[in-house]
Amino acid sequence: MGRVLLQRRLALAKALGYHKMVLATFPYNEAGVTLYKKMGFMPVGVYHERGQLDGRWVDVLIMERLL
Repeated sequence: MGRVLLQRRLALAKALGYHKMVLATFPYNEAGVTLYKKMGFMPVGVYHERGQLDGRWVDVLIMERLL
């Protein structure tokens, strides 16, 4: 389902004239990162200790895809 929704969002963004899509995810979300890479997204950076989740500091991975 995630792939279908992401494909639709990418198609709509392109149709609307967007040049780039950017997303943020947790680096330990292996399934999500794998899906995003298969959909053409590439890692561009990490926000280290961006916020707290369950009392622990977590990093956030930033990925982008040119349309």
